[in-house]
Amino acid sequence: MANGKTVPGEGVRPRTREARDVARLVAAGVIVVVLVAFVLDNSRSVKVGFVFSSATVPLIWVLIVTALLGAGLDRLVIWRRRQHRGKGAAQ
Repeated sequence: MANGKTVPGEGVRPRTREARDVARLVAAGVIVVVLVAFVLDNSRSVKVGFVFSSATVPLIWVLIVTALLGAGLDRLVIWRRRQHRGKGAAQ
């Protein structure tokens, strides 16, 4: 200001959109590096037993399939819980 007084926040540059984009790109890059390392570390084949048979598959696929099944089961439980609460409130 012309009279020598400063206004709070004046001169402080707010975080720009470009800075957020750079932070997101860096975070995404770190995640990709960690995922690649995880895949390479778990690329050996393992024997998986089923009820009537067994198969040899890469460990990473076993981990991915079980993670997806777990996430799907989680969503199903949450959906059922909401359905059950909805019926109780309507009666």
